[in-house]
Order: sequence, then C-alpha cells, then structure tokens
Amino acid sequence: MRREWLVVPDTNFLLVPGQFGVDIISELNRILDVRFKILIPNVVLQELDVIEKKTRGKDLLAVRMAKKLAKRFETVEIGRFGERPIDDQIFDFAVNNERVIVCTNDKGLKKRLRENGVPVVYLRSKKILELEGMLE
Repeated sequence: MRREWLVVPDTNFLLVPGQFGVDIISELNRILDVRFKILIPNVVLQELDVIEKKTRGKDLLAVRMAKKLAKRFETVEIGRFGERPIDDQIFDFAVNNERVIVCTNDKGLKKRLRENGVPVVYLRSKKILELEGMLE
C-alpha cells in the first residue's frame, strides 16, 4: 500500500478562497493524482489569528474563511510562532519529511522548495491551481 502525500499550505494559500473565490480543495483533488492528506502547520493557524486581529472588511472575511477551512484538517506542529520566519519553518518541514507537497504563492519559498526537489502547488492566473514538480 502506498503512503499518502502530506499537503502543507502556507498562510497566503489558505486566503485564496476568500480573496479569489477558488475552491482549493476541489482544485487539489483535480491536480493531485495521488492520495493525500492536508496538514495545517500550527504556526500558520497562529499567523491567521494575528492577521484577523488587525484586518477589516473583505480581507477579514478571507481570514475567517481561511480559519474555518483550516479547522477541517489536522494540525501539524512544525515550530514556534515568532521564533523564525514561517516560510523557513515550512521549508524545513518539507525538506526533512518525505512525500510533502507545499502549497504557496510565495516566489522565494517556491524556488527554494523546487531546488530541493519538493513539489509545489500554487495559484495560477488567480483562478486555477497548478502543480510544479513530479510526484512519483
């Protein structure tokens, strides 16, 4: 039996449904032809709480949607909030664990992950998700 992939979204990726109206779950099902489980990093949840406190209007709705979406999935402890940049913590988790797919629109993080052989899912043209990197 093949093990499932771990799909790890960063904070901005979780904001996509609220900002662009993209159903990231059905998009992930469309582009990932493998068994996968979505894991929400603990530091991402904490960052959403921080953003929620200082956001208003449409952005606040996007944050609340992201938090509601995140509650549907398991949380994974990857580090401590505020200790190091969240991108670095996600990067370390992805590189030090097998079968991890990171969901991010952060160009710097995406480049670092791809250089280290980690597949990345990102938002393309503000309407569809795309996978970069091979899943064996």
